[in-house]
Amino acid sequence: MPYKSFSTTVAGISHTKHGKGCEDHSLHYPDYSVKSAPLALAVVADGHGDDNCFRSARGAKFAASAARDAIIKFEDWLRPRLLQIMKRKVFEEYIHNLVNHIIKEWRGKVKLDYTGNPVTGEELFHVGEKYQKRYAAGQDLHHAYGTTLIATAITKDYWFGIHIGDGRFTVLYPDGTFDQPVSWDERCYLNVTTSICDDDAAKSARVYALASEKLPAAVFLCSDGVDDNYPVEENEKYLYKLYRTVALTFAEDGFDSTCGQLKDLANSFATKGKGDDTSIAGIIDMEAVKNIAPILRKQAEADDQKAAAEKADKAEAVRLAAEKAAAEKVAKAEAARIATEKAEADKAASAAEAALREKEAKLVAEKAAAEKAAAEKANAAEDAVVIQAYEKQTAPAQHSDDLNAYGEFEHSKKIDIIIEDKNP
Repeated sequence: MPYKSFSTTVAGISHTKHGKGCEDHSLHYPDYSVKSAPLALAVVADGHGDDNCFRSARGAKFAASAARDAIIKFEDWLRPRLLQIMKRKVFEEYIHNLVNHIIKEWRGKVKLDYTGNPVTGEELFHVGEKYQKRYAAGQDLHHAYGTTLIATAITKDYWFGIHIGDGRFTVLYPDGTFDQPVSWDERCYLNVTTSICDDDAAKSARVYALASEKLPAAVFLCSDGVDDNYPVEENEKYLYKLYRTVALTFAEDGFDSTCGQLKDLANSFATKGKGDDTSIAGIIDMEAVKNIAPILRKQAEADDQKAAAEKADKAEAVRLAAEKAAAEKVAKAEAARIATEKAEADKAASAAEAALREKEAKLVAEKAAAEKAAAEKANAAEDAVVIQAYEKQTAPAQHSDDLNAYGEFEHSKKIDIIIEDKNP
């Protein structure tokens, strides 16, 4: 069979710096211990970081191994019945039954673990009150092992995918197109996820199954330590670019070298990205990937050209925005200058007008004062004349004046006597 499988897991720095172990687990089959097999499979499980799921690291290991064992048994059981099942077109129903077996197998492993290793008081210390009571009473202990699960298997006749919880399931087809054929669970958002420990895990599991008419060139699985590094709205776009680069690396550098580079890639996400535990696993047909490498390169070139054009458009938009801002700044400064000049001119005009009004008011006041003074003077003079005339008519003669008047009178009287004497 042309398919090869791979897997790698790296503990996230957000866990290691707090003394926590890795809660992710991944595996693939066949590995170095198996020379050939009728199928290839890959599994990724991401144990929950919730305090109530304090044994999720074990739960992830149990889920991955349960999926591997159940899928291998399923293939052995299915092989002699495959033609009949395919004719009946009920293959997907059998994959749902496989999910039930995986969950049952996982719960069996979990029970063996907590039976042999009872929960301790130290483990319960950080558990919420609700689960403390349940765990202490021996109830719902499988929740302490909660984990997601993504699994895929490919044979020469069929392939399928199983998905419980978050993480991503991405497929590369022989025509160079990418897809995420397993439907997404809308209940998985940000730090919230569904789980294999949920009571409805089998019912809510998403599956995808297809016969050999459209076998993939590669299938890539990842925990949210990878996809959480990308924008939620454009998650698929970024993952397709990532896996296109991975596929081209497989085609150009070979299988073993690329597996080593995938370890470095996972480490980069785990230490420089979100810092969460990171798992990448998958199955690849090396010949198919080599055949579509030219298509993938053209896609990459087109994306690079588009990115360059978008970058140029963005730079031009920034330039235009800067020019507009500069022009607006100049216009604003000019408007401020004109407003200042106008304000100053208005202030000067107001001051001049106020001074003129003040001067006019002063002149009017001075004129009124002069007219008043002149009128008062004229009135005073007129009053003086009247008073003098009145005084002359009514007042007795003054002594000195009276003597003069009397002398004159006496003189005139003497003259009158003389005259009389001269004219007997």
